[in-house]
Amino acid sequence: MTLLTRGSPKLAAIAAVLLPSSAAAFGGRCHSLHVSASVRTLSVLRVRGGSSSSSTDHPYLPISLPDTFEERQEDVHVALLSVLHASRVTRHLQPIGSSDIQTLSKKDASPVTVGDFASQAVALHTIHNTFANSDMYIAEEGSDALRNDEDLLEKVWGAVNHVHKGDLNSKQDLLKAIDIGEEYQPSLSKRRVWALDPIDGTKGFLRGRELGGQYCIALALIEDGEVQVSCLGCPNLPLPSTESTKVIPYGAWSENEVKDDTSNSSNGLFSSSRGCLFVAVRGGGCYEIPLHILEQCLLGHTAAENSIADLPWKRLHVTANDGTAKLKHEATFCLGVERGFSDPKGTVLEIARVIHGPDALIVDDDGITDIKNSLRLDGQGKYGLLARGDAEYFLRLPKDGYVDWVWDVAAGFLCLNEAGGKMSDVNGNAIDFSDIGKGRKAKLPDHVKGIFGSNGGTFHDELVRAYAEVNGSDD
Repeated sequence: MTLLTRGSPKLAAIAAVLLPSSAAAFGGRCHSLHVSASVRTLSVLRVRGGSSSSSTDHPYLPISLPDTFEERQEDVHVALLSVLHASRVTRHLQPIGSSDIQTLSKKDASPVTVGDFASQAVALHTIHNTFANSDMYIAEEGSDALRNDEDLLEKVWGAVNHVHKGDLNSKQDLLKAIDIGEEYQPSLSKRRVWALDPIDGTKGFLRGRELGGQYCIALALIEDGEVQVSCLGCPNLPLPSTESTKVIPYGAWSENEVKDDTSNSSNGLFSSSRGCLFVAVRGGGCYEIPLHILEQCLLGHTAAENSIADLPWKRLHVTANDGTAKLKHEATFCLGVERGFSDPKGTVLEIARVIHGPDALIVDDDGITDIKNSLRLDGQGKYGLLARGDAEYFLRLPKDGYVDWVWDVAAGFLCLNEAGGKMSDVNGNAIDFSDIGKGRKAKLPDHVKGIFGSNGGTFHDELVRAYAEVNGSDD
């Protein structure tokens, strides 16, 4: 192991986010950067309290990053902390089995919850503490509803303080943190834009944990029009090959898991079978790690002081797209639960019939027609499933005139691409992020009428061909 030393005020600020009571005395020192053959470890081994009320030495546990992330260590480190904090607060807030959580309706009738506000506050605050003067921020929520509803503000404030022991010291700090998502500096020479969806898949969040309600925290860093770093935190997503990946609805809890959760007395919020984080760097690949391991290492629940945690990053690869692992007519569709939004015309069902043949569809016990070989879940976690080879096709075909926001697409885009997959519009054209950040541009180009994701190669070609066939037949 080679030891490199590096002093970085920004890296010191990252440590201060996790242990903010020690921020003033940290003095911008970052002790070491450890390099091994397989991972590059970014570690701040000790933060010493000085001017704060506590002078106790606090361990800050190191984390290992894949060697392929070397050029983006600082960005990845901040993204991981941000999404971990947001994953923890939303995991704490997600209802167990019913939507017993306060919701509001936005102009487009989509719900927003205490979890959305709390997640955005801790996520953006974490990033902003490091990149306050250099980056732009685009996020889904604003604080107006909280400023006009003291009861709702109190609930968000209580949730944040219950889980996140950070330096959001007042409700005013909380409101300011949420509104970081409306900050931008168009005169910057480099357009570094952090795009955040604090809860992507709010309806899945409201379905509850035990019913397998899926959602994710979706974060992407877009620099000069290219997605450079992305992170998907999926607190209720089953780990690969676990029991809940094989049930309907996808991800529903087993009786044993319910029992284990009830009796769980550990300090961690995530179990050993559920909670995934996907992270990707442009040109550096896409990796997955269980949230409970990241939580233990970063928040010090089980690891020894000053130890260097060699995290079990798993590099992801989509299903081989040359037909050696699976044929196109055997491909699994991974789709949204809310068909009225993602497929209001039923086009996806017809595309499946073209690709899979006449036996592609089934009718369930409730009389609803669906694709026989498919998974349905909310949020951009679907891209994580494609990235790790659990499915091959994703389609999102919203109603006419709707154009996706960047936070609904960018994080999943990079995770899928770096795992060897492909995302395009319905005509097979690459998604263009070049205007994001210009004049607060936060939507994809108007010509993007839908999103296709796949394991690439001839599979993606088949998806575009099938859409053209179905769409042509409707004209």
